[in-house]
Amino acid sequence: MGITKRLTPVFVWILVGGLNGAEAQSTPFNAESRTFRSQGWTCAIGYHAFNARPDSVPVVYQTVRPSGTIDTLHAGTWGHAGNQALRLGIGYWGIARRPLIWDRWFIELHGTRNAAASTFEGLVTDADSILQPNTLLDSGRSMLTTELNFKLQRAFEIKTDFFFEVQLGIGWDREWGSAFSRNGPDSMFVTRSAPATDRVALELGAGLGVRTRSGRYLRVHATYDGLQLAPLAEEGDGRVQWYEGQYQPWNLTLQWDLLRAKPLEDCAKPPAQDRPSEVLFGDQMQKDRKKQMKKQKRRAKKNRW
Repeated sequence: MGITKRLTPVFVWILVGGLNGAEAQSTPFNAESRTFRSQGWTCAIGYHAFNARPDSVPVVYQTVRPSGTIDTLHAGTWGHAGNQALRLGIGYWGIARRPLIWDRWFIELHGTRNAAASTFEGLVTDADSILQPNTLLDSGRSMLTTELNFKLQRAFEIKTDFFFEVQLGIGWDREWGSAFSRNGPDSMFVTRSAPATDRVALELGAGLGVRTRSGRYLRVHATYDGLQLAPLAEEGDGRVQWYEGQYQPWNLTLQWDLLRAKPLEDCAKPPAQDRPSEVLFGDQMQKDRKKQMKKQKRRAKKNRW
């Protein structure tokens, strides 16, 4: 039921977006532009956050002895903390020729770094079965976190050259050179397997943008993981499970979308077979021009005499 409840708002969001698109609301993107191509490169720089959710959790770990008595191995509080990092990206994008629900598509590769630390502070049973103050530290860090994304976006024009946009996408995250460690009385805690280094998540986002006359679009865009698909988080949402903690990744990005200019049309090129009326300097016109030039020369000679 937990997953179903969290998926429902996503499906409602998609439905509302589809209805808005069906009403043909204005979009500043035109795939039939005579000046610019409908595809181009995009680059991004931004802020990546790996926030703990929740950041503090009380815990008590008890076992039952053969005699039937309850023995407490540890009791205290876990504190979780994620990191913030720079995020850089590059990609390719295109404009839809018939924008119904979405008007653009993007394929992007981003790079950042993830790191997190979870600290237990409280009482831990010692060798004499006596609870003593102690601390356990779980930590993890990647040398590089890559994010490969495919996303669809829809823009709604606020006024000329300014627009609001929404996004639905899917992303694959990979941790490279990751290192995880646990320091402290770990024998009194539940053994945890190393966190997954590959994740697939459904991504949601929104932003604001402006169009320039030179075929470029500058956008400020925010995204977060709405649903983690693989591995499926215990909560059924977009949180990343790292040992004792759960972390919600989100990004704030400054995006620069570029379109290449189309080459200037050559008015002297051969005419299209299906549009002969578009000929400006065709073969017949050139022949007629030569005849006119000859007549003008003859008249000039006669005038001399």
